[in-house]
This record gives sequence, C-alpha cells and structure tokens, in this order.
Amino acid sequence: MTKILKSDQIINGMINTKWYFLTKRPDIPPLPVWYKMKYSALRKENKKIYGTGIPWACFWYNNNTELYLHGDEYKTAIQNATKILYSKQKLNKHLLMLKQSCHDAKKAAAIFNRCHWESYDNVKIYNLYKTVVDKYVLLYIYGFITWCTLVLQNDAYKIVTDHKKELENITLTPDQALGILIVPDDTTIYQEKEEKLAKLSKKYRRTVAGYKSEKYLSDNHHQLNKEIKKFIKQYCWVGFNYVGPALDYKTVVKELLQAHDNTKQKTPTKKEIHKICKFNEREKHIFYALEMISYTKDLRNTTDDYIHYCFSIFYDEISKRTGLTKTDIQFLWDNELEKLLKSDNNISRPYIQKKRKFCAAFALLKSLKMKEYYIGHEASKKREFVFKNSNQILEKISQNIIKGTIASTGVVTGKVKIINNIKEVKKVKKGDILVTGMTSPKYMSAIYNSNAIITDDGGLTCHAAIIARELKKPCIIGTKTATRVLKDGDLVEVDANNGIVKIIQRK
Repeated sequence: MTKILKSDQIINGMINTKWYFLTKRPDIPPLPVWYKMKYSALRKENKKIYGTGIPWACFWYNNNTELYLHGDEYKTAIQNATKILYSKQKLNKHLLMLKQSCHDAKKAAAIFNRCHWESYDNVKIYNLYKTVVDKYVLLYIYGFITWCTLVLQNDAYKIVTDHKKELENITLTPDQALGILIVPDDTTIYQEKEEKLAKLSKKYRRTVAGYKSEKYLSDNHHQLNKEIKKFIKQYCWVGFNYVGPALDYKTVVKELLQAHDNTKQKTPTKKEIHKICKFNEREKHIFYALEMISYTKDLRNTTDDYIHYCFSIFYDEISKRTGLTKTDIQFLWDNELEKLLKSDNNISRPYIQKKRKFCAAFALLKSLKMKEYYIGHEASKKREFVFKNSNQILEKISQNIIKGTIASTGVVTGKVKIINNIKEVKKVKKGDILVTGMTSPKYMSAIYNSNAIITDDGGLTCHAAIIARELKKPCIIGTKTATRVLKDGDLVEVDANNGIVKIIQRK
C-alpha cells in the first residue's frame, strides 16, 4: 500500500518557502495580468472562499512574465480549497458560481465586440472597461481553486497505485488509468474547434492544397470559402490567450492543411476501470473532483480567451485616441490607464520603454509593507529578493537530470525544441521533444509533431497533461527548470514512466 500522507504534510512539503513560484509565461503584458492580481488579492469573496487574501508578486522582463504567491497565504488558501474539493455539495456549489461568473464576464465583455465608439467619451469607455474587469476578477477568484489541488492529486495517485494489479487485467498502468478517469466527458470548446477543423480538412484537403489567396478560394470554391468564414466567425477568439492574434483566414487555411485525424484509439472506459477496481464512494469523488477541475480549467481559459479578445478591441480604440501603441497601453498600470483616459494625462514613450525592459507589481496585504509598482533597476532588485526566497533557487538545478510529474507514460529519445511563444511553434518537427513553460491550444501543431512533451509548469489537469494522454504521447509536467536547463538541439531521453528527463548529449 502507498504511504498515506496527511493533507498538511503534503501542503507543507510543497509550499515550504516564503514565496512560491507559480508560473512563467511568455509575451503577457502587465495590464491584463495586473487587474486580476490586484483586485482579487483582497476581495471579500477571496477571503470568504479561501480564508485569506492571497498576496502576489509579478515580474516582467525579457518578454516573460513570472508569477509568485506568498507562501503562508497560499498554504491557507489550499487548506480551505481542499475542504471544498472533498465535499461534493460544496464543490458543485463552487462550480455553479464559477460558471455563472464566466457567463457574466463574457456577457459584459461582449459590449466591446459591438461598441459604437463614437457615442462614448473617454470616461464612459473607461467605466465600461472597469465594469468588465470587476466581473472578470470574480471568475478569477472562483477559478483560483484549480491551483489548489495538491492533496487531491496526491490521493488520486495513491488510489490508482493501490489498484495496480487490477488495472493490469485491462492492460493499463496506474498513470494511464488516472489519465482516463480525470478527463472530462463533456467536449470543451477547444476540442470542438479541433474536431470541426479535422472534418473540414478531410472534406476539403485537396481543394485547400491549391490555395493561392482568399480571392482564389472565393472565386473558385464558394462553399469552402463560405465554411471558412463561418468557422472564423465562430472560433476567431478561441486560443486568443492575452495578446492574440485572433484567428484569420490565412491561419485557418494553414491549419486545414496541417489538421490531424483526432479519432481516439480504443482504450478501457471509465466505467470499465470503476468496475474492475471497485472504488469506494470517497475514491470515486476524488476522480470526479479532478475531472471537474479539468473541465473548469478549460471553461476558465476559454472565458479568458474571449474577454482578452474583447479587451483587444478596447485597446485598439484607446490607441487611436491617445497615440500610444496597443502594446504601450498594455504596459500601463490600471491607475495610469484611468489617468490617461479621465484627465488626458500624458505618458512618455521613454517611461513605457523602461517599463517594457523590467517592471514589477505586488498585490500585498498591508502587513507586508511594500509598494505596488517598481520599474527598472528597482524592479530587478525586488525580483532578486523574491527569487532568493522562493522554490526557484538555481543552485538546486541538476545539469544532467530533470525531474517532474508523470502526465502520460512512455519512453522516447529525441532532440529538444524549446517553444517560448506561438511564433516558435513551427520549430518543432516530426520526432522532436517539445519543451515549454506551459502548452496552450495554439501549440497543437507542435504537439502533434512532437514525440514527447516536457513543461516547466502544470499539474494533472493542465492542457499538456490532458492532450498528451489523449494522444498517448509521453509527457512530464511541472519540472520547473526544463526551459532553463535544456537547449535547442540537446539529445534527451524522456522517461515518462519514472518522471525523468536524461540529457544524453549537449548540442
């Protein structure tokens, strides 16, 4: 039997530094992140659900965004979230609130998708923006529970490991069984988009192969042209993330040429696994809760996509009115955006350029006594302080072996290709090992080409884990260091049976 750990032991073993490194993402400007951090940290709903405000630290440099949580409060949040996750009644109530907040936020944001800008002055459009932000923050607070599943994941691993012998009777490893048990039954909008794309590709692949321009398809293949435009209208915002771009005609044609058959291989079903393992009610609930968290993540992420797509339209309008670029606007703090719109406050380009090189923001409890904003050298020093007091200490990094969490089993060898943003996806060729901070639906072409996936971040319910299990590709997540230790061209062995990446040869 697997050793039983109490929930506090699990949490304390993982969250054992003053600052906990949560994630690192490329190409996310401050404004879309900061209003989530600042306005969620001390909201009454946050304290009611998680028992505390949750202090954040965020740093922007080298086109990357680093997010940290203050360890003590994060522990408290996980402890309170765990109580929700282990109660079916509380969890279902929480999920209903999340679904409602997603609906309300999308409904509010939709106004920017149909706005008659000439009828709005600067003050009015800022107030509209603030209304959307307030609703968006609420969905983020409810969605934060997806970062609090340490105990749940530990118990799920223990359960499937204890049923290893039974699972062998249906030719499944514990990790494979876990992957099946926690994948949502409901189709997400990401999967829906991929399935429709695959059908269009199958129907029109030969026609698309002769693509020369949109006009060519419009003049010669009316039905295909019509279906592409309908597809764009329906899914243009899916996968937008924070900064886009939105799906366009040329991209859809390219994806049609690259689309893969998403027919899933026949594997034992959840029902078959439950039947042979005879899980008790508590065990069934643990898998149900993780399945719901997987579903919730996609719900939250697709809502994010739509809201940031709508915000992008808002930023375009502000750019026209102020003369700042769209990127400049997204490098303002929330109070700077308000001053810009409400009082015609001039913000210099040199100031914004300095912020783009290095800036930091803290959403903190008053007892921590720090400023909210820092730029330049001062921001760099604050990042150094947080880093040294976090779980991201470089001295602990092995130069030859990287360890992480098993998301999908298998052992393969291949050359590393590190993907930092959507522009680099085309680097991954057939047989390469995809290494990235965290995958997203925009990385699907690279995922299909890869032999295995390695990520810095993520848990059992992250995008990379779910997709890897569906495609039966070896996948190791949550390594924390893979993108820093590995280099393009390194030859590695991905042993996803044991959660280890071995460097065979440096380029």
